[in-house]
Amino acid sequence: MQLPALWSRRLAGAAGPVRVAAAGVALASAGVLALATVAGAATGGGAAAAAPTRGVPGPAGGPVPPGFRPVSVTFVSASEGWVLGTAPCAHRPCTSVVRTVDGGRSWTGTPAPRFPLAPWAGQRGLSSIRFADPLDGFAFGSQLWVTHNGGATWHHVRLPGRIGDLETSAGTVYAAVVTRRGRVTVYENGAGGGRWIPVPGLPAGVPGYAALGTITLHGTAAWIILGNRLYATRAGRFWTEEPVRCPRDFQMASAGAFSARRVTLLCVGGPAAGSASKIHYSSRDGGARFRRAGVPPAGGDQLDLLAQPAARHIFIATSSGATWLDVSGNGGRTWGETLRLFDGGLGWSDFGFTTPGQGVAIEGDPVLGSRMYMTWDAGRTWHQIRF
Repeated sequence: MQLPALWSRRLAGAAGPVRVAAAGVALASAGVLALATVAGAATGGGAAAAAPTRGVPGPAGGPVPPGFRPVSVTFVSASEGWVLGTAPCAHRPCTSVVRTVDGGRSWTGTPAPRFPLAPWAGQRGLSSIRFADPLDGFAFGSQLWVTHNGGATWHHVRLPGRIGDLETSAGTVYAAVVTRRGRVTVYENGAGGGRWIPVPGLPAGVPGYAALGTITLHGTAAWIILGNRLYATRAGRFWTEEPVRCPRDFQMASAGAFSARRVTLLCVGGPAAGSASKIHYSSRDGGARFRRAGVPPAGGDQLDLLAQPAARHIFIATSSGATWLDVSGNGGRTWGETLRLFDGGLGWSDFGFTTPGQGVAIEGDPVLGSRMYMTWDAGRTWHQIRF
């Protein structure tokens, strides 16, 4: 997924080269990055709000709700982004959305969908948010809620199942819909609205699941994982099942795209005792041919989201007894570690890059606790955001 939906990674080529050691492994100064705290629009529990920014599409914004907990984040530029979350309230649902127009340095509250957050993955409620541009946004989970006025109002759109993943780029939106019988069909629509239809050229009703990492976009190019197969298109009109296969008993976890031609794929298998075998593949022709690029660290057996912010810089967000980011600065040949959080394995609920220097990660969930981190120096340091 790239620029327009934060999720450039898988998102279309998120970006974020990290500092590279002499041996080509990306490392922090001491192997683990120090965390700084950035004050947001609200202080002292979030009662105060930043002043509305003139000339910005969408609602003017108000106070950030006290006690706001993030669950998902999306940016349409280095400056403008939204975070979906929740906060204590007197009348449910307590779903909240906050917005920044200065790259995450200050935040304001905006209207939110009238539907609760999902307490756990796969349960009833919303779990993620994506914006295509300053006006067109999508909050999804067991339902899909859409805005076409920058979040001033939201409305429910019916799709035949839970939305496991949704990404948007170049005016097109793709949504991976999972029925109660565990069948996946990918739908598409224009970002500005219209009728949702199954994507012509992709198989429908594929047995399996869909989650963050299923859909990767870069401009008009797209890569979608269905039934442990990778499907690709250059412009959305014709789709090809790529020949790449994971080894036996491995699953395609997610893909990353630095450009329409530079693509990476992560296969994961054999999870046990907080670790899993992982193999990283890379392609220089849009996915027609992949080569085995390296073996990422086995630690971590949850989520495993891939991001490729630069041609040779790759991140994997994972967790087990802790939550951390693995990173390579040489195309996946060797790996280091960055941003380790000793949180008992809360895991990541969202992760990606918007520009080569700016990235975002959300740790945890609203039930057990969640925190958002941002980097403005390509992953060298990460800062905890205070809303």
